[in-house]
Amino acid sequence: MRSILLLTACFVAAAGADYVLVGDMAQRINMPYYGGGGYEAVRCMEVVRKGDGLVAGGITRWEWHGGELEPTNGKFYKFKLLLCHTSRADLAPPFKSNYEGRTPARVFYADPATVDIRIREWFGFDAKPAFKYNGDDNLLVEVWWEGDDDGGGLVFTADVREQDRCVFASKKNGVPEYGYPDEGKVFNWLHYMRITLSPDAVSPTSLGRVKGLFR
Repeated sequence: MRSILLLTACFVAAAGADYVLVGDMAQRINMPYYGGGGYEAVRCMEVVRKGDGLVAGGITRWEWHGGELEPTNGKFYKFKLLLCHTSRADLAPPFKSNYEGRTPARVFYADPATVDIRIREWFGFDAKPAFKYNGDDNLLVEVWWEGDDDGGGLVFTADVREQDRCVFASKKNGVPEYGYPDEGKVFNWLHYMRITLSPDAVSPTSLGRVKGLFR
């Protein structure tokens, strides 16, 4: 995979919106938004670390960044987006162990969810209700769907190299892969994501090095 663009994960304060940009827009991958090739179900959990730019506040939207090829769309059934605090900076199977006894919050559900992936544009889902991030822990984000219309497309991931930031499992052509749905396998993925967050309080020094990106 070729490197495309490198950005710094940061907190970006903009008029009317506060964004946390997570990861580096470095690679393209079709998961977790790919229903072609015989895929029938996908479960994808990633960890966003506090050091990625998170601050305490209410998360109201979670987005991914479309790739650079043709625009695509797809329908994903029993689609849910889950968020949960965790102390873990690296993930390990099974999925449940990363919750550390907590109950994940289902912030979005649709049956089906229609995903419209445009070239180098953000797409995502509103969190209803908003998720209250405590400002201390790391944060799990999980996409899980069962059934699709063979649609979907490419999204950008970060080039995180040797960091175990993702647990993934799927079902393909009727056969579970990587112990789907409960076990999973560790991958060195972290999607390039944008989190809309209303901070409780942000000091000037907490913003750090900021590079604005608005598309």
